[in-house]
Amino acid sequence: MLNLGGRFLEKPTLSICLLFLVFSVSISSYVYSITKPTDSSLAEYYLAENTEYFVGDIPANDNGEIDFQKMHKVYWESISGWINDSELQRITDSEYIWLRSKALPNHKTQEELFFLIEHGGLNLEIFNEYGDSIFKYGNFSDQERLPNIFQSKFNWVKIPNDDSNYYYLRLYHKKGILFVITIVENLVGKQTALYREIALKNLTTIFFHSFFLMIGIICALVFFIEYKKQYNILLDFAAFSLCFGLLGLTSNVLIRYLFTNSETLFILTTVASNFVFIPMLSGVRRLFGSGSYKVLDILIYIDVVICSATTLLVFSLPFADVAHSLLISSRSFFLLFNLLNILGPIYITFEAWKKGNPEAFGHFIGFSVTLLLVIIEISLAIKSNDNSTNKVVLWGVLFGVISQGFALERAIFANRQKAQVYKEDLLKAEKSLKESQLKTLQTKMSPHYLFNSLNTIHALHKIKPELIGDAILSLANNYRFISDRTDRDWIPFEEEWNFLEDYLHLQKLRFYDTVQIDFKKSGDFSSVILPPLLLQPIIENSFKHGFRGSAEEQFQLFIHAKMIRDSVFSFVVYDNGIGIPEELLADKTKLLERSLGNIKERLRNLYSEFSFEVTRNFPEGARTEIEIILTSKVQQVP
Repeated sequence: MLNLGGRFLEKPTLSICLLFLVFSVSISSYVYSITKPTDSSLAEYYLAENTEYFVGDIPANDNGEIDFQKMHKVYWESISGWINDSELQRITDSEYIWLRSKALPNHKTQEELFFLIEHGGLNLEIFNEYGDSIFKYGNFSDQERLPNIFQSKFNWVKIPNDDSNYYYLRLYHKKGILFVITIVENLVGKQTALYREIALKNLTTIFFHSFFLMIGIICALVFFIEYKKQYNILLDFAAFSLCFGLLGLTSNVLIRYLFTNSETLFILTTVASNFVFIPMLSGVRRLFGSGSYKVLDILIYIDVVICSATTLLVFSLPFADVAHSLLISSRSFFLLFNLLNILGPIYITFEAWKKGNPEAFGHFIGFSVTLLLVIIEISLAIKSNDNSTNKVVLWGVLFGVISQGFALERAIFANRQKAQVYKEDLLKAEKSLKESQLKTLQTKMSPHYLFNSLNTIHALHKIKPELIGDAILSLANNYRFISDRTDRDWIPFEEEWNFLEDYLHLQKLRFYDTVQIDFKKSGDFSSVILPPLLLQPIIENSFKHGFRGSAEEQFQLFIHAKMIRDSVFSFVVYDNGIGIPEELLADKTKLLERSLGNIKERLRNLYSEFSFEVTRNFPEGARTEIEIILTSKVQQVP
């Protein structure tokens, strides 16, 4: 029973259920917010669709009052539909604009009704049809204190309980400056009910965009943690998700209402909306290539230039009148440009699908749906002249986020089994290489060592024949070790130590009484295992390089092995030979080109934690130190 429970917990069943529950509740709440019965205390009220405008100010009479009864004689122009560039420029060039909006019909109730108005870049005053001021913001005589368009303001406006047919809005803004004014969610009603409805309409979208914001942050962290693996498409997806999440959050009316620093939100919205397409295009390019005629390459470079220029234009709105003119005259161009940013991936994914890439089909469908939603959004914006509406586009871009996320999963994680096989093959190849290096070390040592040993025995025959037996026995022990032990991965430390003892005995016979060797060990080595022939080349280095050409008449060699702690092995060798030349000390690569480099490479392949240092000994000679954390052995392929 316990084993069954353990196997259940090893599977991601609980996490999948939790994710399913969260998404189910979120989607259900969103559907409910759309389909639920309308609160009887709320009513729809569309400022833009019910509004007419008059460019310029309406003069007051001799008493400083405006005769609103004569307002019907003024020629009011319709604000519905698409306003052409010249008319929009005429509106922004006038300091005063009047709006006339149909009043809320059948408003005969004792309850106080409100609407929440968002405005930026202007001062305004709202009147009823009888000239009574309903709401006022700002000073109409002080243009220097006008808020800029970055400073989005929210105010609750109480609807008068009268029989007015129209409300009149007097707008005052800096000449040549764009401005914004809209009723939040196009609803009126009791203040508490209206606030609750605004929150319900926006909480689900806040959740989803926060979710994608967190995905972007996590993906970016994974990319930088695994930087050496170069998951570039992961960084594209991270940037795309971050822009998408930021765009949805910073443009959300509830966030704007609650957040006091509206300038920061405006900047983030501008940056995210301008650059959201670039990582998307880059991710598609990495998945399916640039396509015929390098379509995506061209689009990405154009995006970088245009989006950078647009961002600079938007940021210069409060300071340069020409920025408004350029943005107004380029509205149609930006609509077409955004369509191109979606048409490009559609073309590339369709082309890749036709060439036999099955993954491209899902992307083709996703981007096609996005294009359809963007076209619907543009049509709605033109019809209502509401440029702030972007929810359809955001949900359209959501298809791009999801499709690119699934592709990312396939590109990085779906081939996990192949990566594991490749890793095993690589480890086997590394093992073969290490065996080859060890065999090379053996073949280099055998003839050289045998030649020197036979010369030593030949010399003993003439001067000290009684030592020939010991020399031959040490030589036999050494070659028995080389033939029997070096084909193993690991041997007990004592076997390696005995081999060194026989080797040093022969070397002492070779050098007669000119070498003094201090050979000792300290600590408990009973559980220590080492790769064969790891230590001998370090000692040989002193005889081969340190003592050759030295003017010393008495050579000294110190060899000490010790256990510092239970799992830390230390091995130190130093001598009083000729030492290490300055050029080798300055260039570690050349220094390790000798046999010592092979030792360090073997250590790197076998242990994850070790130190290997070759330095000058004082007052003369060379010093080599090895320190190994024995518990840090790298896993080897059998």
